[in-house]
Amino acid sequence: MTHAILRELYIRNAIRRYRDMARKISRKALIKKADKVFSEYIRRRYANHAEVVSCFTCGKKGHWKTMDAGHFMSRKFYSTRWNQENVQVQCKGCNIFRSGEQYMFGLQLDRKYGPGKSEELLQKSRSLLKLSTPDLIDLIDFFKAKLVKLNN
Repeated sequence: MTHAILRELYIRNAIRRYRDMARKISRKALIKKADKVFSEYIRRRYANHAEVVSCFTCGKKGHWKTMDAGHFMSRKFYSTRWNQENVQVQCKGCNIFRSGEQYMFGLQLDRKYGPGKSEELLQKSRSLLKLSTPDLIDLIDFFKAKLVKLNN
C-alpha cells in the first residue's frame, strides 16, 4: 500500500474511534465532566504559589480546593455556563449561603472587565446554545489543556 492510502485509512479509523467514543458517553456524563474540568480551571487560574485564591465577591482567601466556581448567570444557561468571564472563584459563603451575591458579582465584573460586562453576560445568557457531543468533548479537551499549562 502506498503512503497516501495508509494515511487515508488512519484518518478514517481515527474518525470512527472519535464517533464511537462520542456515542458511548452520555450527554449528561459529558456535561458533568466539562463542569468538573472547567470548575478546577476557574478555581486554579488565579491561585498563587501556595495555591490560595481570593473570593471574587467578598475577598475571602482560601485554598482553591475549598472554594467554588461561582456563576454570575446561572449554569442553566448553556450560552454562558462555560464562559470564563461569567464564572469566577467564590467562597462557599457567597456562592451557596448568599445565593452567589449576584449584585456584588455584577459590580465586580464591571470593575474587572469594563462597564457593561454584566449586562453583556445577561444578554448572552438569553441566547440559545445547544452543544453537540463532539463540541462537549472539545470543550473538555480545551480546559484540560489549560490545566496542564497551569501545572507547568
